[in-house]
Amino acid sequence: MAHYHYLLVLAFIAVCALGVSLSFRLRVPRFWQAFILTDAAIMALYLAWDFWAVAHKNWSFDSSQILGAKLLHRIPIEEIAFFIIVPLMTIITYLALTKLLSKTKFVSDHDLF
Repeated sequence: MAHYHYLLVLAFIAVCALGVSLSFRLRVPRFWQAFILTDAAIMALYLAWDFWAVAHKNWSFDSSQILGAKLLHRIPIEEIAFFIIVPLMTIITYLALTKLLSKTKFVSDHDLF
């Protein structure tokens, strides 16, 4: 079961993102293209950094808490999923908060965009 720890944390974050998105009725699909392009650029940078850090033994992943499948024999697939799920959850949280704040009149729609 320990091999699923990292994956279970990511699954929990993904379920939370889905729940927030559905409960706030966010129109997430409208920004998919921008998200994918932006996240791909950021992911390339950070995965290159992870790859370098692992290769130089400055960083490691606990093999008892990951599935074992790795990109180029160094970066676990869970780390790749992390760079997709966490930024997406951050954006969904931001959208939910701006929607909530605009309903309470703390922030006007004009201030948001």
